[in-house]
Amino acid sequence: MFIRQIVTTNKKTGAQYIKHCLVESYRTDAGIRQRTIMHLGALSLPKSEWPKLAAILEARLAGQSTLFEDDPGLSNLAATMMEQATFVKTRTNDQTQRESIRKLITIDLNSISTSESRSLGPELAAHTMWQRLGLGPILESCGLSATQIALAETVVVGRLVAPDTELGTWQWLKNRTALLELLPVDLQTVGKDPIYEIADSLLAHKERIERALYQQERVIFPERPLLFLYDLTNTYFEGRCFQNNLAELGKSKEKRADCPLVTLALLVDSHGFPIFSQIYQGNQSEPETLEAVLNRLAGDALPLFPQFRPTIVMDRGIATKENVALLQAREYQYLIIERRPVEKEYLQEFTNAKESFERFPVSGTENIYLKKLPIPNGCRVLCLSEGREQKEMAMDALKERRFIEDLTRLKTSVGKGTITLERKVWERVGRLKERYASVARYYEINLQLDGAQKKAVDLIWDKRPLRDERSILTGCYVIETTHMDLPAHEIWELYMTLTKVEAAFRDLKTDLGMRPVYHHLAERTKGHLFITVLAYHLLIGIEETLCQNDDHRRWSTIKKQLSTHQRTTVIMTDADKRIHHCRISGMPESAHQEIYRLLNVKDPLKRVNQMAGSRL
Repeated sequence: MFIRQIVTTNKKTGAQYIKHCLVESYRTDAGIRQRTIMHLGALSLPKSEWPKLAAILEARLAGQSTLFEDDPGLSNLAATMMEQATFVKTRTNDQTQRESIRKLITIDLNSISTSESRSLGPELAAHTMWQRLGLGPILESCGLSATQIALAETVVVGRLVAPDTELGTWQWLKNRTALLELLPVDLQTVGKDPIYEIADSLLAHKERIERALYQQERVIFPERPLLFLYDLTNTYFEGRCFQNNLAELGKSKEKRADCPLVTLALLVDSHGFPIFSQIYQGNQSEPETLEAVLNRLAGDALPLFPQFRPTIVMDRGIATKENVALLQAREYQYLIIERRPVEKEYLQEFTNAKESFERFPVSGTENIYLKKLPIPNGCRVLCLSEGREQKEMAMDALKERRFIEDLTRLKTSVGKGTITLERKVWERVGRLKERYASVARYYEINLQLDGAQKKAVDLIWDKRPLRDERSILTGCYVIETTHMDLPAHEIWELYMTLTKVEAAFRDLKTDLGMRPVYHHLAERTKGHLFITVLAYHLLIGIEETLCQNDDHRRWSTIKKQLSTHQRTTVIMTDADKRIHHCRISGMPESAHQEIYRLLNVKDPLKRVNQMAGSRL
């Protein structure tokens, strides 16, 4: 450590002021940095004595002594400075306060034990974000009582911290969490039925809650562009759900076509914050949902931005020609990939894309090749992604290899005479075409019969010319947008924000336990999904707060790190055989403290001491 002189000048009067500081150097990844340890005021000490004074102060801060302490002048000056230092005053005051309230008794160390250890860390983070989003006042404005608001927090925070069924949430609340101690209402004796019923109360005010949350999030996390991402996903039920009109068989996103499905539509902004959600039957046609979403958007979000229209970003599952016309009719900006294979119209351009398109690096080894073309009322960007090309080629090669292997096995069976009936062979071929639909359409398959035209003797196949066309278009797609003024790479970057809604669905299904659904009633199913969406509001709020502080950890990582911070009852016996129960929160470790600092989390729980009885 060393002493630095700082001179400041009054710009109006020209007067100069001198002060001195005790400064410390330290090493960082960016090089040597310095920080102020103490403000010393204005020193009248000769500059030759500054190193000695710095050594005395450094030693005293470390609780040590130096040879320079023999100099009474320097020693007294250092003592005065230490007494006047702000942090010393604070420490002294804290120590005095602790001594004034301490209670000393003699404890048998062999009697100390702990009980009722409950998770506290993740609950503190979730409770803090619940309060920051103002969910309590929002639910109060909907007419919910204090008990109902507390119950709502238990199920939403439970879905975030320990995803489970409603019965599992009730058991978690009773046996594994300190959340009950954070609530303003005593729910120690709550039964499992209110845990189910609170979902009905939340669902009754779904649109109002989502509208208020969106407004609150725009205040807390401002400067988010008006870019709305729309997509749908579905999840499956356990059981047949005969009385649930939402449960329908359809194309499962999770390859669970054997189960009834329910569909969730989500509109999020470019940071992943939900605008609102919609719930549909499992066999819902994706393109048909857009009009209802635009109608609700006009009522919920657009009044907040009377002079602007958001840009709607959609993937090819929803972007039919009719929906594009609907967006144009309602004067929305949009950025889409059409459902029909538009890239086939640009086969010639894609043939030599890597030579004629603009190249933009995406990572160290991957590039994206782009070409912008004008169209009426907008433009199109032709895209060739090396990463997507490699992925599609690998998937195609695997499917094609398996398709050829299965055809070869069938050919062998035909050659051996194991299967000879023409109808049976074509049935097998039909099943293979169904299994490998994306590859089989590029092959011409024929069956050779014997001279009597009754029995199959051979199976042959050839590639169609379309297979070469498919190879050229591997990794290619076309983005259409109304943003004619943007360069090609910015249009591509805007389209890639769709990963935010994909990440939202991933969080809903993995981190928040949306799948599977066990409810066999439609209203309870809607309640289950809506609670999951509310939990996602807390999750994205926590992750965005961390991101603003340059911390990009996901909630799953944060939850795991905070899980070791717990609240526990310490049991001990004193010299008079009296049993003391002390309910305390654990001392946060450095990893906990860093997360709490970034999220501005404070533990409001106090130490609770009580006499439990006496030993006989």
